[in-house]
Amino acid sequence: ETMDEATALREKEAKAFAKDKADLETNIAAITKAVAALEKGAGSAFLQTPAASAVRTWAMERADLPDESRQELLSFLSGGQGESYAPASGEITGILKMMG
Repeated sequence: ETMDEATALREKEAKAFAKDKADLETNIAAITKAVAALEKGAGSAFLQTPAASAVRTWAMERADLPDESRQELLSFLSGGQGESYAPASGEITGILKMMG
């Protein structure tokens, strides 16, 4: 009986781990796409992609970021900086690299 309980617990933990791992892999892939787009100067085009939406959701819900960085990133991802974002400044790119 104790063995069955332990096995059930391990199976539950394994499922939770697999889900978290898949979520993190998705987020890392989205961040990688974001960095590549920004470095190519295609930030506004990136904002229209599902990857941008994934980064936005992760930044709001799970990312461990200082509030100032989170707000700056969310502003950019929401189009709040529009065309004024200069990839050469590297602020958003730096935040994304830190997250990834």
